[in-house]
Amino acid sequence: MDLAAFTREERKYNSLWQNEYKDANWGKLARSLVKRIPKYKKIIDLGFGKGTALEFFERKGYHTEGVDISSYVVKVQRERSKKVHQASLDNLEIFKDKEFNVGFCNDVIEHVPEDLIVSSLDEIVRICSDFLFISICPESSHHLSLDGEKLHLTVKPKQWWEEKLKKYGKVEQLTFWFRRSLRY
Repeated sequence: MDLAAFTREERKYNSLWQNEYKDANWGKLARSLVKRIPKYKKIIDLGFGKGTALEFFERKGYHTEGVDISSYVVKVQRERSKKVHQASLDNLEIFKDKEFNVGFCNDVIEHVPEDLIVSSLDEIVRICSDFLFISICPESSHHLSLDGEKLHLTVKPKQWWEEKLKKYGKVEQLTFWFRRSLRY
């Protein structure tokens, strides 16, 4: 992501989080991860927002770090002694290859511009050695930025997302009742 786009997105999400923007429903995907992944694994929460999933994983005994584009949420979580970093998903050079066993990305990737989806997935897969738990909303968001901008920058059908994900390995859809997001 170029500097102008990064600055624009950072400003957008700083403003939203400072004005009571809510985390997406992360609980079902997080509980599914906990059932499948041993506690000694390292998890990276990609787009951690308010940090509620970070706290959940820590309470469950996982070593957890987070990354978000918003400097505001990074500051808030660092004040809570969380190990978090500011970055865009297409540029995770602050992390080594396979530094984490598991990536957790809940309703975040659709906020990435379409031209950066592949580079973002490449970076996520580069830093995660074993699994990626990802939730993707294939529909436009009913939420807008405070300036009236759309939040979901990549709105594509299920098949499009699955084709992108298959490049990286086996894709297993996790089914939850009454949710519009796709869970893998």
